[in-house]
Amino acid sequence: MKKILIAISLFLSFNLAKAQDLVKKIPANAFTVATIKGDNVFKLMFVKDFNESFVGKKLLTETSKSLDKNFSSIEDFGINLEKNMYYFNQLSDSITYNCFLIPIKDARKFEDLIENKEKKFTQQGDIRTMVLPDSTSIIKWNNNMLYFVTGSIKGSFFADSVKSARYGIKDIRFQNDDAIAVDSTAVVVDSVATVAYPEEIDQPTKVKPYKKGKTIAKKKKTTKKSTKGKTLKKSTTIKKKKPVTDGFIDEQTAPDMADDVVRDSAMAYVSGDVADAANYNPAGDEKHYQEYQKELIEQNAKKKRLAFTWMTVQSDQIFNGTYESIENNKSYTASLDNKAIAELWVSSLQDVYNSIAPEFGTYGKAGLMKGYGSLNAKLFMDNKSFRISTGLELAQEQADAYKKIMNRKLNKKFLNYVNSEKALGFMSYSIDTKAYLEEFPKLMKQTYGSFLGAKMDEEIDLGADLLSLLLDEEAVSKVVKGDALFVINGLNTKDVTYTTYEYDDDYKQKEVTKTKKETLPDFLFMFSSEDTRLINKVIKYGINKNFVSVNNNIYKIEEKKSPIDIYFMIKDGIVFFGNSLTEMQGISNNQYSSNKLSKLHKDLLSKNNFSFLFNAKNLVGKVPDSEIGGEETAKKFNSTLEKMGNVYMKSNPIKGRLISADISAEIPNGHENALKYLFSLIENAAK
Repeated sequence: MKKILIAISLFLSFNLAKAQDLVKKIPANAFTVATIKGDNVFKLMFVKDFNESFVGKKLLTETSKSLDKNFSSIEDFGINLEKNMYYFNQLSDSITYNCFLIPIKDARKFEDLIENKEKKFTQQGDIRTMVLPDSTSIIKWNNNMLYFVTGSIKGSFFADSVKSARYGIKDIRFQNDDAIAVDSTAVVVDSVATVAYPEEIDQPTKVKPYKKGKTIAKKKKTTKKSTKGKTLKKSTTIKKKKPVTDGFIDEQTAPDMADDVVRDSAMAYVSGDVADAANYNPAGDEKHYQEYQKELIEQNAKKKRLAFTWMTVQSDQIFNGTYESIENNKSYTASLDNKAIAELWVSSLQDVYNSIAPEFGTYGKAGLMKGYGSLNAKLFMDNKSFRISTGLELAQEQADAYKKIMNRKLNKKFLNYVNSEKALGFMSYSIDTKAYLEEFPKLMKQTYGSFLGAKMDEEIDLGADLLSLLLDEEAVSKVVKGDALFVINGLNTKDVTYTTYEYDDDYKQKEVTKTKKETLPDFLFMFSSEDTRLINKVIKYGINKNFVSVNNNIYKIEEKKSPIDIYFMIKDGIVFFGNSLTEMQGISNNQYSSNKLSKLHKDLLSKNNFSFLFNAKNLVGKVPDSEIGGEETAKKFNSTLEKMGNVYMKSNPIKGRLISADISAEIPNGHENALKYLFSLIENAAK
């Protein structure tokens, strides 16, 4: 019985802790969600240690100075450091919300942090609200959580004449011969309203189309009078229409706001625009220009009011509304890892493309990223390393294609030419060339077919078939199998000759050959080839044209302008390129020092389709002081390198429809964990 009671209590405590997590406040249609897991962070570094660190002292000092208060610990901010903190983003056709959810431990401390003579907050029940001076952001909090939201209306939303008319917005332009003009695509609104009230937002005035080549409010034939504070009688009352949704809120529920606050903030908001316009004083009627300025202020005030109203409703719903939470999104929940200290999730790469490429117009919605689903990234820190793990969801068809393409391992013979003791780094990849060429037309059709439209489907299919016909995938895959390895074995300082020009007293040009020292990488590149007949033909052509010379089966590219000598050779089904003749001779004579590959590097190369390594310690002292800012800078640079471990990146096998990769950085001995090591690096860099 006692065991049952313990089990029940643990179950209830777990669900209570989950219920208290602020993730339930994030709407299911959130576009991006980022999380900082306070509990996991402060397991690595106690609050006391953070306060005494370089970063902590800097934060507390600057905060105390800016707020004219004395903070001795980050706990003085009133935030619950043991709970998760969230950022999320919501996109819609009309407005973008950037939102923060922060757990509160001591509301009084937080209020002491933000309150001063200029910043006041209102309180209704246990919910406090503060509007930032420019009215572009709202802060709401209670004894358990803080919510910060800032919103920005999308310009493209009001470029649509029907939508802009619905909200009483005009797209105005100044022209020399007229007081106020609009785009040829805009719609003229009969009434010039003041800042729109919430109850007026969904009542568009009667509109009429604006014809190209004509302007509005000409000097002699104007139908408009000063409309400040009132609406023209010409406006006709029409039946309310369903508001344009912003993807989350219902504007009809928008609360009434104080007019003076919104008008004042709107005036401040557009002051920059007016100031810019004032710098331009065209020849023409000054009265017209003043009308333009007045109209500009009024139209921007309406947009300002609308954004503020939507933000207010959205913030109220976050606190009080009932809606589907992001917890019910399977893609989001599948991306979580309770060991991570920070996480990022993006709902769709297609949505990312749409949001960052609005200038593409319809192409922004053409499905360029079709087939690529959600993206996630997680940060891990422990007593051995930092690690960032990334994952991308694929459509099933794409996942099947990539599984075929990535069905190859690196040529094991490559491992004989990697020396872990001296290598500064390497990069490798391995794909199945035949599979790639077979899948390439389908992937290209999926990506770029959307640009051309459904009418071009037959042409796209024909092009894909033609490409397959022209390419013999099997033959190409024998020439270039699809695996390669690039190794940097060190840095060498060499005297490099170069040609420049000097001029005598009569300004006659004279060619001069000079010498300078350059630090260049010592590299080795190799790829596999089963059929070298084509490569041999290219080499023969190069020799005949004096582009290539040969000595003991080692070829040299004859290029005078190149700062380094490039050598290449073919041996054991591998094509080698490098800039060290001694190294190439060692490979040719089977005298290259092998069996000096560490287990870590061997696993990294042999078990992954892609890998990258940077060995910081092997770079210490290799870069001349003169190339990194002098002796003092070089000393700090080398000191940092000495304290760094290996930095590497690798791909992971595709699991289901998820393709992923990891980036890791080892921490050297003598450091307790990755977080404290990171803080020490920051401190060293700041000295």
